[in-house]
Formats: sequence, C-alpha cells, structure tokens
Amino acid sequence: MSYKKHLLLGILFIILSNVFAIVIPPIVRESIDGIVLILQENRVPAYMDSIPPFFRTTSRLALFAGLLVVGSALLKGVFMYFMRQTLIVMSRYIEFDLKNDIFRHYQKLGQSFYSKNYTGDLMNRISDDVTKVRSFAGPAIMYTINLSIMIIMVVSLMLYVNVKITLFVLIPLPILAITIYLVSDMMNKQSDVIQTKLSKITSYVQETFAGINVVKSYAAEQNFSNEFEKVNENYKEDNMVLVKINGIFMPAVLGLVGVSILLTLYIGGNEVVKGNFTMGNIVEYVIYVNMLTWPVASLGYVTSLVQRAAASQTRIDEFLNVSVYENEEGKSIDTLANSIEFKNVWFKYPETEKWVLKNISFTLDVNTKFGIIGTTGSGKSTISKLLMGVYEPTKGVILIDGISMAEYNRSEVRKLYGYVSQDIFLFSDSIRNNVLFGRNSDDDLQHLNQSIVTAGLAEEIESFPNGLETVLGERGITLSGGQKQRTAIARALIKKPKILLIDDGLSAVDTKTEVEIKNSLAQWNINQTFINISHRISSVQDCKDIVVLNKGEIIEKGSHSELLLIGEIYKELYIMQMTHNEV
Repeated sequence: MSYKKHLLLGILFIILSNVFAIVIPPIVRESIDGIVLILQENRVPAYMDSIPPFFRTTSRLALFAGLLVVGSALLKGVFMYFMRQTLIVMSRYIEFDLKNDIFRHYQKLGQSFYSKNYTGDLMNRISDDVTKVRSFAGPAIMYTINLSIMIIMVVSLMLYVNVKITLFVLIPLPILAITIYLVSDMMNKQSDVIQTKLSKITSYVQETFAGINVVKSYAAEQNFSNEFEKVNENYKEDNMVLVKINGIFMPAVLGLVGVSILLTLYIGGNEVVKGNFTMGNIVEYVIYVNMLTWPVASLGYVTSLVQRAAASQTRIDEFLNVSVYENEEGKSIDTLANSIEFKNVWFKYPETEKWVLKNISFTLDVNTKFGIIGTTGSGKSTISKLLMGVYEPTKGVILIDGISMAEYNRSEVRKLYGYVSQDIFLFSDSIRNNVLFGRNSDDDLQHLNQSIVTAGLAEEIESFPNGLETVLGERGITLSGGQKQRTAIARALIKKPKILLIDDGLSAVDTKTEVEIKNSLAQWNINQTFINISHRISSVQDCKDIVVLNKGEIIEKGSHSELLLIGEIYKELYIMQMTHNEV
C-alpha cells in the first residue's frame, strides 16, 4: 500500500512538473512576437493590458517574460524534486525489501544448494541484480510516465499551433527512438555477457583469498595472478565492445536532434515569409523539439533498463523459487526426553547417484555418550548433518522421542544442539563475539567464562594482547587449528545445549589436551547427551555405545571393551593408532 501511495504522488508531481515546463515556450513566443509588434508596427499586443504598466516597454516586457520563465522553471524544478523524492525513494524501499527477502531466503536453503552455486554468483544476485531491478522500479517507471505525459502535452500544443509544421518537425524523432532502441538492445546483450564475466571474476577472487593459505603454501601466487589476468582481460575486451556501442549513442542523438531543428528553421522560416508563422513560433518550436528530444531519446534507455531488470529479476527468481528446505511450522521441541533413533536410513546427495549412507540403524539414548568412528569418507559428517536436520534421509526415518524429525520445527531441533564441526568457521570479529555467537538468549552470557575454561581456552586468551576483545582475522586466520577448535567448543557450550555434537572437533589438539577438555566437558553438564564423531579411538573410547562406519555402512557396534573383543576393524584401528602414538 505504501508503494501505491508513492506511485500516485509521483504521477501527480510529474504532471505538475510538466505543466510548468510546457508554459515556458508560449511565454517566450508571446514575448518575442509582442516585442516584434512594438518595434515594427508600433503597436502593442492585446495581452499588454493585462500586465502591470511598469512592464509595457520592449525592454521591460522582455524582463517580465524572463521573470515568468524563471518562475515556471523554478516551480518545475520543485515538483521534479518531489517527483524524485517519491518515485526514487520508492525504488530504494523496494531494493531494501528485496535484499532482505533474498537474504532471508538464502538462509533457509539447504546445503545442497550452496554446494552447487558459487558465493560470487550469490553475491551478485543480491547486489548487482537487485540494483538493476531497483533501476526499473525507480528511474524506468519515472522516465516512462514522465516522457508519456511530456509527449502528449507537447505534441498536443504543437498540433494546436500548426499541424503541417508539427508533422515535418517530428519526422526524425521516431527514427531517433528506433536507433536508440537498437543501440540499447546491443548494449543490453553485451551487458549480460559482462555481468556473467563479472560473476566469474568475483567468484575467482573470493575463492582465491578464502584459500590464501593454500596459495601461499604452494608458492602459487604467480599462477593465480596469471590466471586472473586472463579472466580480467576477457572482461576488459567485453567492456571495450560496450564502450564502442556507447560511442554510437550521443552522435545519433545529436545528429537527429539537429535535423529536427533544421527542419523547424527551414519550414518555419518559409511559413514566416508567407505570413502563416511568426518568429515567436519558430523559437517556440525549437524549444518544443529540445523538450521532446530527451524524453524520446530516453525511450531506448528505459527499454534497456526494463530488459536488464527483467533479466536480473529472472536470475533472482531462479533462486527465490528454489524450494525452502526448512520446516518452520512443525511441532515444538525444547529438550530430548528419551532418544534419537536412526531407522534404516539411506542417504545420497542430490547431485550424485552414489549412496553415502546405507541402511543405518542405531539408537542414541538421552544423557549418554555416543561415539561414531570411521575412516575418511565413511559418512561420519553426513550423519552429523542428518542429526541436526541439515539434510533429510533419502530413505528411512530419523525419530526424535518416537516422532519423525520431519514433523518438528527445524530451527527448534537445531537449538537442542551445541555443534562443533570439523571445518571450523570463525567470523572476523572479537573472540568474545565469536563465542557469544552460539548463545540462544542474553541469559547465556553468564556462561561465557565457564565455557571458555571448559574448552581449555582460558590460558590462550590471557596470552593475547587484548584478551577476549582480540579481533580475529578472516575465518579466524590468526589462530592455530587447535585454538580455532577450542573457540568453536566454547561457542557450542555457551548455551548449555541439551545435545553436544562434536564432529572431529578435537582433531587439531594433542591427546593430553583432548583428555583435559573431555574431563571438563563431563563436569560441565552431567545431564547432557554427548555425540562424539571422530577418526581417533581415544576420542570415543569412553562412550557408552560406539558405532563403526566403513563406506557408509555400520559394520560394528558396542562399547569400547566389547569392540576390542569382538570387533575386527575397531581392534585393527586401535592397534594401529596405539602403535602410532607409541612411536
């Protein structure tokens, strides 16, 4: 409704602005013809009786006309200001709402979506594409309404003055509009090519600097620079094509405008000689032609804006129409009462045909320690994502307290967890804010110091120059691997989660530190369900139940002592890791 209000007010201001614009040519005409009449025939025009006596001389008549023109121009400018303050402001509101809608939608999309789309492309759609849509919602609509009203008013006045001369004078303007449309169409197509190249450049740069440690470790800076130079060179060449197309624009506009003015002077001059036209009419028509020039010229520009906006909206809708994976309307859950059960769960990622998990079944009781162990690629991390509802099983069902996870509110399910992933992500912010990121409410602030101590991070923080206020580099680049993991553990603990899920989150710390952290975790919250996923037996050996994964299947399950007696793979892993530790 607020957009409708802005649009209607904008149309009103456009009409008023054009009313004060089109009164200027008749004022100029009447003043010129009046002065000519006084000088040549020593007669005053009839309208002189309607103006103050002070202005009834040639020089003062010109001054009076000038004041009227200036006053009309000022009023036109005032209403143009209000026009922009309504329509352009409306477009900014639309841009604001659209960016928020896209960002909210992005956050609800599943991880499979992000695995198939580059970050640079996602950024371009929420920035550059939204800007193009905003250009349609503001400038394009404003120019379209303005030029439509301007053309109707000006052409009507010109036809009222002289039909024959008007038709001759207007001949070049349709040609101008068609020329600009064709040029704009070429510009639009080239702009799409450039936009695609820009998305590639953005993605390439983002990926390069996200992995700058790897680039520098392999001394591959020059290779990346050479590759970027090639990509950038292609982008530059496409931009130069666009520059050449742009070069056609101004000569075409100025040439065709000049033709219209010449026709006005030639045909109008002949009519003046015949007595059918006046000097004032010629000047009036020249002003009319100039008034029509930019509205007609902007037809092509507006068409280009509309085409670009349509292409950008299509790109935006492509992502907005992706089905939202989140279930925000399901059953509420604030604690785990009994158990989590995997029942004949099979899973494969949408873009592949290979089964990652095959017929997985186990029961995880509340307030117990549960371990999942396996080698790289066995499906451990996939189980962690299924536990948190990031993915849904392809076949089978996951039950929480006997009810399918699909029936629960997905956000509330995730709030049960304190999660530490193997791929630690820290924000470019202070350590304090990185830890507090995990809190559910301000009540969790009281757990800050305790969570840091439990994660074994207290001594590390004391050694930092600004303590908790130390600002980390991008993705926590200023911390070691072990420090990152302990910061992530503190972040997971801050809200005293009902379920603590650590997915290889202790792999970067030594065995001694791992034992200390696990002992601290045991004291932190006795009534807590703890799921420890790891490739190290030392991490899971104190768990009540352990499942051993191999190539997506559970091949052994039991306690640590039971698996050492009956398990083959588990026992083999234990002997190998113990031997490695001794060495």
